[in-house]
Amino acid sequence: MDFNFSEEQIMIRETVRDFAERVIAPQAQELDEKASFSYDITRQMGELGLFGMCLPEKYGGQGLDTLSYIIAVEELARVDSSQAATLAAHNSLGIGPIYMFGTEEQKLKYLPPLCTGEALWGFGLTEPDAGSDSRGTKTKALKDGDEWVINGSKIFITNGAADI
Repeated sequence: MDFNFSEEQIMIRETVRDFAERVIAPQAQELDEKASFSYDITRQMGELGLFGMCLPEKYGGQGLDTLSYIIAVEELARVDSSQAATLAAHNSLGIGPIYMFGTEEQKLKYLPPLCTGEALWGFGLTEPDAGSDSRGTKTKALKDGDEWVINGSKIFITNGAADI
């Protein structure tokens, strides 16, 4: 078994490392201190093709392997774990379930803008009485005719403050 990176994986590592050091590093401390989200950095990560890296091109992805994705997350984390978490959560918790379980219509509608960073996925798990224990959550979604009624309360919504 060959454990060396391919030429493409080396290029991804170098590209993401350069981006992280040149674009993210100069802003990371200020963003942390202000607890701010950078739309500009997120947009640029989308332009680099970091969102939807493992998805087929048909849905706006790059068609890359999982190791390439992990390399990208690792290179971002070297500089700023917040940006790495944005990338990891968006790809795994956001894009992943739509790709794995969505209808073809949903995939074609939602995945392309999620892969470019034009749209950003949000995740609401944490509840006041359950924390992040998914089995203890009480929020329910019930179908009422043609509409869904959602009852419950969430806190700490991942990417919830972003309006993209």
